[in-house]
Amino acid sequence: MIRLVALLTLSLVMATGCTWRDRANDYRQAQLSKPLQLPPQIQSDALHDSYRVPGIESHVVLPGKFSVPQPDPLIKDAEQGVVRIQKMGDERWVLLDGSPGQIWPRLRGFLDLGGFPIARTDAVNGIIETSWVQPRLEDQPRERYRFRIEQGVQRGTSEIYVLQSVVDSGESRWPRGSFSEEREQKMTLALAQYLADSEAASSVSMLAERNVEAGGRISLVGGPQPYVKLQLPFDRAWASLANAIEKSGFVIDDRNRSEGHYWITIAEKGSESQWFRRFVEDKDSEAKSFIVEIKAVTEDDMRITVSPLEPRDDNRDVLERVLKQIKGYIS
Repeated sequence: MIRLVALLTLSLVMATGCTWRDRANDYRQAQLSKPLQLPPQIQSDALHDSYRVPGIESHVVLPGKFSVPQPDPLIKDAEQGVVRIQKMGDERWVLLDGSPGQIWPRLRGFLDLGGFPIARTDAVNGIIETSWVQPRLEDQPRERYRFRIEQGVQRGTSEIYVLQSVVDSGESRWPRGSFSEEREQKMTLALAQYLADSEAASSVSMLAERNVEAGGRISLVGGPQPYVKLQLPFDRAWASLANAIEKSGFVIDDRNRSEGHYWITIAEKGSESQWFRRFVEDKDSEAKSFIVEIKAVTEDDMRITVSPLEPRDDNRDVLERVLKQIKGYIS
């Protein structure tokens, strides 16, 4: 459409015989005009220069030199933007970009395409339950599935959990874990493939957005001692933190899970570590080794802090940048 408009405009100019001149730099020749002169019988206080530029008579040049610091790099996991299946222990989930309200219609589309009858929906809590269905294999018992959408760790992401149950499981309620891990895995894989192949739906479920924090489950809290607040249970937070440290361009030299400590250093090579190495050198600091500590405030609320290995390298700006770097890769 843009190209078509440009062609039509060019044709119109050629047909009318008009000429065109680039006026982008005309402002350079602009001159200050005289104030507006009103007739003597007209008085108006509203006519004045609203955007008068003050003089610089009092301007003082500070001694010394100052170099403008480089802006922080855009920290984002390179794997974000793709549909992933993550697994920890016996639990697996689908991770993808989009808020729960955006993912809800896509999940309904997957179930409609697969011919799964819906028994119950709870958009506020992000739950869809299917009716009993018979697998194609006759030796398999009748089964049903529960899909749960939750807010992801990072802003603008969602997690989908799949739970499978069968008729002869002896449980009338939904079990804590799937009766068949193989069937759950196949359903999770099929859902992830569908979400990866399909385009994001433009519709949004407002009910699915109601009880969800738009900022995700992770945040950086500033102050004299900055820290990262992470709303995850300790087991998953500990594993996610290790993965984020390595993706951030650091090397894990040692770890102590019982104390919640990671000892890290800046990687010698790697694109993710080069910017930080230059930043540390600009600060004229030897702080290249750090201790990352994760503590449980509550069962599902973790606090991540960073401290230098050497007390003399306690540079708050450096420590906050380490936290920012790690925070961008936790999922």
